[in-house]
Amino acid sequence: MKEQFKVIAIDNKMMTLEVDRSSGCNSCESTSSCGTGILSNYYSVFNRPYRDNILAGDFVTLEISSSKLFLRAFQLYILPLLSLFIGGVLGSILYTINEIGQIVFALIGFFASFVFIKYFIK
Repeated sequence: MKEQFKVIAIDNKMMTLEVDRSSGCNSCESTSSCGTGILSNYYSVFNRPYRDNILAGDFVTLEISSSKLFLRAFQLYILPLLSLFIGGVLGSILYTINEIGQIVFALIGFFASFVFIKYFIK
């Protein structure tokens, strides 16, 4: 997967990149009601290490392999669902009668997966 980004600033050997997400949603009539259309109104800005011979205002292309994209999608979508399920199973083992305990363990597993993703997956 390739995406083109505009370099909006270069500071301390870091490039600040911006992507306009509206390029893929101009032809559809339901952009106001779908999630992608709503998100296309916003710009994504992030930093990457500086590369030689690039100036502010230039466009750069970044590419991610399909296997890495699949891994990241798994981490963001499937891992929280698995953690919710595993937390629920653990809660049902520990609290066989108390349903509130099972629900609490499922939610703890779900939110723990977000903490794990945020701080340990780079």
